[in-house]
Amino acid sequence: MSEHSVHHARWDRLTTDELYGIVVLRNRVFALEQRVTAEDFDGRDRAPDTEHWWFGTDTEAVGYLRLVRPAPDEDHPAGSSPPAWVIGRVATDPAHRGHGVAGGLVAAVLGTHGHEPIVLHAQEYVAGLYERHGFVRFGEPYDEAGIRHVGMARPGPAPAV
Repeated sequence: MSEHSVHHARWDRLTTDELYGIVVLRNRVFALEQRVTAEDFDGRDRAPDTEHWWFGTDTEAVGYLRLVRPAPDEDHPAGSSPPAWVIGRVATDPAHRGHGVAGGLVAAVLGTHGHEPIVLHAQEYVAGLYERHGFVRFGEPYDEAGIRHVGMARPGPAPAV
């Protein structure tokens, strides 16, 4: 996979080829493989602060995640600072799983935003991936789109005393 690398861009900087590769991957994983019937494109892809992160080439995404600003009522651990970011829409092409693609994307995001509090809503069976990057489970597991999820948070740096 040496021809692949991590890329990221906001909506207004994505090329049509990059966007096409992202859409193909998200459709392959969420609609075709996982049979999620909820709308994937919720308008947040186009928000000015949203960051699209993908692993692949200029025309093919084999791993993807989306970084969005939290909604005002975003769940986060009680007593913690509200998150600055929410990681979502994490997808890895089935042929590339087990090769560190998703972990590499999370590490890249943390390299840029690791100083800020981040939450995500993980499919429960892959929560260990995020735990390896310092995320901690919070709340009770819940069902989303027919798949068990768990809230996870990674705090920013401790406040200065």
